[in-house]
Amino acid sequence: MQRSSDLTHNVSKPPNFFVGFMRVAAWLIWRDTVAKPEPPQPKRPRKPTLGYTVGDIPFDLLAVVRVQWYRKGRAHEIEEYQIEECPDAHAQFHYIVGTALKQGADVCVLTQYQPEELGVPT
Repeated sequence: MQRSSDLTHNVSKPPNFFVGFMRVAAWLIWRDTVAKPEPPQPKRPRKPTLGYTVGDIPFDLLAVVRVQWYRKGRAHEIEEYQIEECPDAHAQFHYIVGTALKQGADVCVLTQYQPEELGVPT
């Protein structure tokens, strides 16, 4: 059996600051979402670019096409295609360049042909 002096001793303990700290932390974490600031507006998608250079390359190549892909606004992957001269080379060129630009990649082309010869608008 406890004595009355033991019971009064428990009542006069100082407050537990850890419990108070946890209450404040819980209030900060779980407070109403209305009080939180709005999230930043998403960035507009980047605009793909086409670089076209007329220069010397081996005669068996129509073009060298380098495609730079982006993820979260930063360069992520680079692919390089060497399109050889053949009957469907123009179709390959248009497919690679057109698809990459539509999907948001930057494209650099090195070829010995003028843009008008390959159907690239200037």
